[in-house]
Amino acid sequence: MILLPGGLCVSGVAMWAVRLASSLVESGTPVSLVLFASQPDQKPLNIPIDPRVGIVDLAHLAPIESCQGELSAYLPAINAELDRLGASGVVSLLPNQHGDCYGLAASIATSRGDAVRVIGTAHSDNAYDLRLLEHYEPMLAQMVCVSDTLTSKAKSALPSRAWDIANIPYGVPIPQHTPQRPPLAERPIKLLYSGRFEHRQKRIMALPELARLLEMIGIDYTLTIIGEGPAKQDLEHACGSFANITILPAMTQQELKQQLATHDAMVLPSRYEGLSISMLEALALGCIPIVTRSESGTEQAITHGLTGMIADVLPDADELAAANGLAACIKLLLKRDAHEIASNAAQSAKERFSLESHITAWSKLLATAASRPARWWPATRPSAFTGRAGQSGSVPAAGASNMRMKLSELSGRPIIIHGSGQHTLTLAPLLADADVRAVADDDPARFGEKLLGWRIIDPESAASTGATDVVISSAMHEEAIWNRRDVYLEQGLRVHRLYAAAIPRAADAATSP
Repeated sequence: MILLPGGLCVSGVAMWAVRLASSLVESGTPVSLVLFASQPDQKPLNIPIDPRVGIVDLAHLAPIESCQGELSAYLPAINAELDRLGASGVVSLLPNQHGDCYGLAASIATSRGDAVRVIGTAHSDNAYDLRLLEHYEPMLAQMVCVSDTLTSKAKSALPSRAWDIANIPYGVPIPQHTPQRPPLAERPIKLLYSGRFEHRQKRIMALPELARLLEMIGIDYTLTIIGEGPAKQDLEHACGSFANITILPAMTQQELKQQLATHDAMVLPSRYEGLSISMLEALALGCIPIVTRSESGTEQAITHGLTGMIADVLPDADELAAANGLAACIKLLLKRDAHEIASNAAQSAKERFSLESHITAWSKLLATAASRPARWWPATRPSAFTGRAGQSGSVPAAGASNMRMKLSELSGRPIIIHGSGQHTLTLAPLLADADVRAVADDDPARFGEKLLGWRIIDPESAASTGATDVVISSAMHEEAIWNRRDVYLEQGLRVHRLYAAAIPRAADAATSP
């Protein structure tokens, strides 16, 4: 049983789940997909599903992302399907992506730990996915990471469970023949982006910056951008003046395959990925991946200059820096033998990332998990990941006391809370008597919204609120936010963290009281 937050929406994880489910039922393994309601901005995934795959449709209930730890409404249908699947043996339960999907698995493992084997999967190289594995480790029979780097990080975080952490890269269909393209010397280079239109992870606004740079340096190109997402309006506005850019809605897999087969290169400006399925699909079709460097996935799948191009751009870099890195790679590609690189890319995908090898690895892992002893979720611990009044997997045990101490230290000062996520929502009752002027966030899509009555602003606007101090309200992303604190220091604000010890720098000292 595979739990899918967002249901069958356009996403790499949904694609993975459908392909895994359909392949397993073809080999005789009963599989069910539990489909939660999608968010309003998400488009449906148009991909065939084997009719033997069971479907538990929970679209009539609130999206799992908004349940705030109230799991009871989802459990009857899931338990009924578990009864059906479990008639012939132990059921492998695969929660994904969202903490309360894991929370549902924990609720089941509290009372039915002998009937299920829960398998956690880290899909993205971010603190959240790894935190889920750490938090729910007691109930996990096995853990799967989709890249070498993710596997290494998980084993470092959970050394006592290192033998239970498997590395299974995604797999994609491999065509019999690599599509051939006309020589680049005779025409513009055809670039393509396929994915979610989103600021934080995908760094989507690097694409219009890339187009501007290519025109400045005289590279003839076309850019096709395919997808949907919350940054669609921003993207369309920024691309409106470019005659060579075409923006298309999300496509079926067959339609996308045709696009990849006729484009020369796929550009991916993401800040982080696990092991991008869209990148692997491009690789398989000889559409040369040109990607920004990330710790996980890029160098596992791509050898720079041989099977693709990797722009040496840090995850914290802005859109212009990402665009500069991608433009430099495109310029370099035009000096190389693109036909040879495309052939190398397709061969690499065939040898290392085929769907067949992926399904074989998962089949072996599921058999191993079924043979493992039962692992129960402790009844003394809350099942849900999200919650209120300090009860959340996003908030460490010391979170509430640390926040109280920090607010006491800053008593009387106007402050900004950096972070509009679950950490802030969970600790919000502690902020009731503080002089909170606004909540700052790094996601442009949230600017102008409100969180519990506080305006969500961009960090560059912090000084205009009259605040003197910023409190970082995040455990999982605290280090990354702390490393970017210059945006506040340059405005004369002091920055405070709740967890790791702060190491002052000269710039910090200049703004200290």
